[in-house]
Amino acid sequence: MLLTGFNIAHYLLDKGYLSPNALLDGMFTAHQTSSRNTNYLINRDQANGAFFVKQIQAWDQEKIETLRTEATCYWLANNEAAYAQLKTFLPRYVEFDPQNHILITEAIDGAINLNDFYVQQKTFPLALATRQAELLASFHQTITQAVKDGPSLRLFRKQQPVVFLWSASGFPNYGAQRSQAERQMVELITQNGEYMQKLETVRKQWQATSLTHGDIKPANFLINSAVSHTGEYDLRLIDWETAEIGDPCWDVAAVFQSYLFYWVMHEPLTGQAGPSQYGFPLDVMQPSMRQFWQTYVGLMDWTADEARTNLLKTVGYCALKLIHTCYESIQQAPAMTPHTARMLQLSLNMLRSPEEAIRAVLCIP
Repeated sequence: MLLTGFNIAHYLLDKGYLSPNALLDGMFTAHQTSSRNTNYLINRDQANGAFFVKQIQAWDQEKIETLRTEATCYWLANNEAAYAQLKTFLPRYVEFDPQNHILITEAIDGAINLNDFYVQQKTFPLALATRQAELLASFHQTITQAVKDGPSLRLFRKQQPVVFLWSASGFPNYGAQRSQAERQMVELITQNGEYMQKLETVRKQWQATSLTHGDIKPANFLINSAVSHTGEYDLRLIDWETAEIGDPCWDVAAVFQSYLFYWVMHEPLTGQAGPSQYGFPLDVMQPSMRQFWQTYVGLMDWTADEARTNLLKTVGYCALKLIHTCYESIQQAPAMTPHTARMLQLSLNMLRSPEEAIRAVLCIP
């Protein structure tokens, strides 16, 4: 069955997660949220809290597998001691219905995603960067070491990110009906021999050694909305559909890429207000990027040489993430905007001069 606003109450009643009284007293509400899946935020009553219900929109095998992957993460967190660390930053697991491809979890009360926090506050607290590093290292290092070569790792896929496949095949997989902006982007990349050669070098550095999230971005981090008053960062990480055995530097690169996205996409154009009135100045974010990296390196227990090698690799991955983000930003657009062109240029600059990117962009000694 496909859930709708009309039948979801009956589904939850049949499952025992909703009482008839909740319907009769008017406390029950179901709010559909926008996503590639069908998501509902369910409010039952004050005593029982809220649910988050996720179902795939179409019976597509790839979508079925990605939702099953996310459900696997929740199941392991609640049933395998080695994965218990995940419970500290996952919403509470309720149930997975494999027949109808429905995942039910707790809805975090009073939480906002990290993108909304950054946009509203225009601040990048060092304590928050530290918490992000601790969270990533907890499954990159702690969990992966605990289950090294164990049977549970076979539950996860082991493949390179899609942008690796795109660049390896000359970017033919962006769809037959490309927009003008997409064609411009592909031409700018594929007609630049240096760009293509640098991308090939980055692809060869991939090492699948760790459990990874695969879709790290501010929108997938939830933070308690009262943090500005409490100063305590209760950080959660959601949407584990692309979790796999991959390269931990890919997740780390995604953290850096999110900062650079704010900088590039909100940078004033000629004639607009300066950074103090508009945008996300890079120098405001650099201390947070540096704090994140230094905390992460310490928790991963890398030597100085390992840290340097992995940082250079991370810069390359970040360049690839920028390409992917550029594509996502221009779908159906009539032409590339100055901001997306800048994002593509930043990607190439990082590939050309990774050392300079580390020093001047990430500001990491």
